[in-house]
Amino acid sequence: MDIWSIVLIVLLSLTPGLEARASIPVGYCILGEPLTVFILSYIASSIPSIPLLYLLGFLEENIVNRNSLLKKMYSWSVSRVRNGLERVRRSRYIYLALSLYVAIPLPLTGVWTGSLIAYLLGLDKEKSIIAIFLGNLLAVTMITLAVLGVISIAYIASS
Repeated sequence: MDIWSIVLIVLLSLTPGLEARASIPVGYCILGEPLTVFILSYIASSIPSIPLLYLLGFLEENIVNRNSLLKKMYSWSVSRVRNGLERVRRSRYIYLALSLYVAIPLPLTGVWTGSLIAYLLGLDKEKSIIAIFLGNLLAVTMITLAVLGVISIAYIASS
């Protein structure tokens, strides 16, 4: 197992929009060890949710609110999002929905976007992190199974 292969898998997993959706197929091709790739991709792609949920408020207060133009634009857009989605935010299934959204194995539906949605909706941070981690586990599992299935079918077809 090459350290640069592991670094590549971790970096792909941390990349917004790509996350495990890219790191698992690439990781399986370069390492060929599904369990190692699964674990690396899951852990690395889950990690951003914690700092995102906790640091977005800090960034909002310390960067956006110090610049009047940024503050005006940000306040206008965020208030529109929050007001428009108030009914969604109050849904008793919001954390299930967040988890299922993160679980969709398509670009831009992962941990980064799920964390941003949770922040914009003002959801409980701890519950959001749990929902995001569970959704990411589902996504990583589906992607791994798809990659293994596709590779197995391609191998059988080429034989």
